[in-house]
Amino acid sequence: MSTTLTMQAPELALQALEAAAAKLNTATEQMTLATRLVLMSVGAPLVGLAFVLALPVICVALTAYYSCKLAAARWAAVADYVRNVALFLAAPVIGLAYLLALPFVGLGTLAYLGVKAARS
Repeated sequence: MSTTLTMQAPELALQALEAAAAKLNTATEQMTLATRLVLMSVGAPLVGLAFVLALPVICVALTAYYSCKLAAARWAAVADYVRNVALFLAAPVIGLAYLLALPFVGLGTLAYLGVKAARS
């Protein structure tokens, strides 16, 4: 029994990269030393700039990907954590609402009990 291997996308990309590297090697062999020095002096900062500009984008994309993957794997724990954080952030607002409302509730209770005592 024989198996047939088919080339997938990464293998095809690697094959194209090897072909491009071979063409680059033959092209650089025919250049003079001065030409090669000038091209490397101009190209090196541009390649560095490309990496510096791409690095934050790649980091944000990887962080988002792995965060979503982690959240999907531990959904119940993440939901509990988000609930606790939401309650922690809402606690001062709830406390302020109680602080503002309870004096009026107390006055209303006193008025109710006063009217009830006056009627009996």
